[in-house]
Amino acid sequence: MNRFVKLVSLLLAAALLLSALPCTLAEEVIDADLNCTITLGNWPADTAPQAEKDLFLGYQATMAKQYPNVTLVPDYYSYTLSSYVPMAKGGTAPSIFQPPFTDPQLLISQHLVGDVTEALQNAGVLDKFSPSYVEMLAGDDGRIYGLPRDGYVLGLHINIDLFREAGLMTEEGLPMYPTTLQELAEYGQIIREKTGKAGLVFPASETYGGWLFTNIAWNFGCVGESALEYQDEDGRWVCNFTSPECIAAMEYMRDLRWKYDILNADATTSDWASSHTSLGTGEAAMNFGADDCVDQPTANKGLPVDSFALVPFPAGPAGRYALAGGTCYMFAPNITADQGTALMAYLKVLGKLPFLDDAIVAGMRADYAAKRDRGAPVLPAISAWNDEDYNAAKQAVIDEFCNVDMRLYNDFFDSISEGTITLKSEEPVFAQQLYRELTSVVQRMITREGADVEKALRKAEESFQEYLDDEINDY
Repeated sequence: MNRFVKLVSLLLAAALLLSALPCTLAEEVIDADLNCTITLGNWPADTAPQAEKDLFLGYQATMAKQYPNVTLVPDYYSYTLSSYVPMAKGGTAPSIFQPPFTDPQLLISQHLVGDVTEALQNAGVLDKFSPSYVEMLAGDDGRIYGLPRDGYVLGLHINIDLFREAGLMTEEGLPMYPTTLQELAEYGQIIREKTGKAGLVFPASETYGGWLFTNIAWNFGCVGESALEYQDEDGRWVCNFTSPECIAAMEYMRDLRWKYDILNADATTSDWASSHTSLGTGEAAMNFGADDCVDQPTANKGLPVDSFALVPFPAGPAGRYALAGGTCYMFAPNITADQGTALMAYLKVLGKLPFLDDAIVAGMRADYAAKRDRGAPVLPAISAWNDEDYNAAKQAVIDEFCNVDMRLYNDFFDSISEGTITLKSEEPVFAQQLYRELTSVVQRMITREGADVEKALRKAEESFQEYLDDEINDY
């Protein structure tokens, strides 16, 4: 699993752009002989906005003209590992579905997904894959089993106005942001003292607290032999919340509240959306956030782009790690060669493959122009594909609409491209349940000053181990 390192998820930023592109291909018949049926697990839910549903109906209509004997069956499916495994084994999985990046290697190793290497080759894009994608979506046999949909890299969002008010600015007029978790605590304390605002907004409701805590824990050493969960020599998944490294990370979390007092008062009820609101409205100076959500505190909550910065995730005692996450497309294990061909055609219609024409470039320009016009930062995107013409066209559009001082973002992008930060995927199995267990511990630490860290972690460990045994260790 740890082959998914360096460059992966920032590269995934390109897939976010592609999701907004219109259907741009000519509507003449391309292959009337291709005859098969594919079920589309990525179809919008009935509750989705009508505009999104209309978009997919347009894709369906285009496919009907280009491939008149390919039948598309809308089959909205909200993926979970526990629901997918029996579907894949029973032959009822949709032809295409969307798992998070936590699961590809597990699904591949268990032979639960379809091989699309030949389909990619026939579509003319196999040699355009970034090597990082090959590492993430290939099996030990070198075959390819998926495509990227979207992704992100976790960093630190900065409200520059509060840093300026706290006197934390360099001579160049840039925020003196924390490069380590210790500095995060210390700078947050200064901000609290100087401005009365929270140094760090930390959403600790639902699963958010545990999700963000895992990134802190990695920087305290909860990787490798000290990972939060691992597979033993017998193939059994084991929970490991009571390692010295995890205990130290949770003690740090407790100190943020009781020693440094930098957290928002409503942390246990704050969620991902409200954390962006707190930063954007000036109620907090820092927020753990990613490159895919820079529009939240700015365009959505009113913070001017010149008052906002995105910087690398702070390093801990054991190094500097950042969560690289997102979603990919994968395929049912029983797809045929014809279905693989049809699925690549479908993804091409959706704009998920590296092809260029005037309409696609126009779509890019419209997307970035809209971001600029609504006050969202227009940032570089390192492409997921090794197609020079495609990448150059996209970068030219970004340069045209860039609306920020890149000195406020360069360190974030450089930390990934130069390898000074290690990108890490989410925990490999049942990550959401793991986050839920750890969120309960975080909540206890920040609401009870004398809480016993090891005792709380041991209770969560026992609970999650029971869950692992019930859900996966019995397979």
